[in-house]
Formats: sequence, C-alpha cells, structure tokens
Amino acid sequence: MVANKDLLKNKKTERNMGLTTNQERLQAILEYKKYNFLKRVELINLIKKHKLSKNPEYLIKSMLLKKHLVSIKRSIYVVVPISSISKTPPVGELEIVDNILKENYYIGLFNAFNLHGFTEQIPNKLFVFNTKYSADGKILHYKIKFFKIKPAKIFGVQQEYPHYSDKERTIIDALDYSEYLGGVSQVLDQIKKISFKRKILVDYAIRYDSNKVIKLIGLLTGSNKLFELLKKKKALSYYTTLKNTGTKLLDKKWKLRLI
Repeated sequence: MVANKDLLKNKKTERNMGLTTNQERLQAILEYKKYNFLKRVELINLIKKHKLSKNPEYLIKSMLLKKHLVSIKRSIYVVVPISSISKTPPVGELEIVDNILKENYYIGLFNAFNLHGFTEQIPNKLFVFNTKYSADGKILHYKIKFFKIKPAKIFGVQQEYPHYSDKERTIIDALDYSEYLGGVSQVLDQIKKISFKRKILVDYAIRYDSNKVIKLIGLLTGSNKLFELLKKKKALSYYTTLKNTGTKLLDKKWKLRLI
C-alpha cells in the first residue's frame, strides 16, 4: 500500500497522470450513472459495492488529486467527466448551492435586484441567504457569499427553483444590505423607478422587524401602519443615522438621517 505522504508528493505530476484501473472503473461507473454530485457516504458505498478498492478513502483521495472529483463541501463531491479537458465540472453555481444547502435558503441581494429589473448591472458574485453558513469565497471558479440569517427571516422566496427572493423581499434586503449595491441613496433611487406591491412590502417590513428597514420602507411608501408601529415601539423618539450614503437627508417624520 502506498503511504499517504507518497501520494501527496509531486501533485503537479500526479494530476497529469492517467487513471489506474480502479480509478478508470470508478470514473466509468460515475459517468454511466450520470452523477454530477454525490455524498462521501454514497461514494464509499459505491466503491464497496463494485469492489473497486479495499481502501475507499485512498481511492477517493487519489481521484481528488487527479481532479476527477472536486470537493465543494466536506462530504459532497462534484464529478468531473473525462471529456472535460479543462477539468472544470459541468455544473453551475445554482446547482452547487442547492446541493450544499438543499433547503432554507434563497438567492438574493444583487442577483435578485438584477433579476427583478432594479439594476442592469450584472453581479459577479452569487449572494445566498441561508440558516447554516456565513462565508465569502470561491467554490470551484464561482464567487459565492453566504449570509447566515435566522429561520424566521426566510420568507418572501419564490417557490420554484432557483429560489430567488421575490421583488418585495429583495427591496427589504437591498435596504438592509445597501452597501453591496452602492449605498442606501442609490438603492432608494432605483427602487422608486420600479413598481412593487405596496401592501406586501409593508407586511414584509413588519415581519422583518428592523426599525431601520421599517423607517426606510415608511419613507418609500408613506404607510400609516408603519408609522403607528414605530410610535408604539418608541422608535420615533430618536433618529436612525445612516452613514456614507453619498447624500444628505434629514426626514423629521420618519426620524431618518442620511449623511
């Protein structure tokens, strides 16, 4: 048995080598069964079922080194077919996110802002709200930022795949995370150019339960319902100051200060 340290030597040469008999058999099975993603436990069971190796972990590690398997998360792999000369898996960023999270997530912020016509700018990163992870980096060649939020804040999501936030929820997130969209002043200007469902937006603001967001939605809609809610919460007894907005605004009714 080759020692693990020997396997790790000279990775560049190793990646360019052809597949061994067992590696070829595993690759053929994965492609025949049309696997794009599979979990580590599934892979180990597959190797055992077809008696490909007495040491499944070693076989998996060797396939990872030769880039015929790519780990996108601990225990989840993408299969790279032989036909992929560049060793780039034929899977998209949305598929990757769906396989990592499965549920309780949605695509939002810049991506949804573009989808719903608030901006024509094309985002170069995928923004994902979920209940598990907070991270910012690359998976394969895709830039993905994960925002971890409370389960109660997973709402206003389109049911069909891919799961984008709907228009009104996108407005909520755009105002709360405006720094990713050029600042709150720019976000407000863009929102004012596009139609939205006022009642739904007001209801979402109440459910989201952020005084900052409620005040901004109040400024947008002039909702008496939001105004009374803020009075009840005593949130109109002080100004909410938003810095680095690129504009100057002092709204006495909604107690907002943009500087």
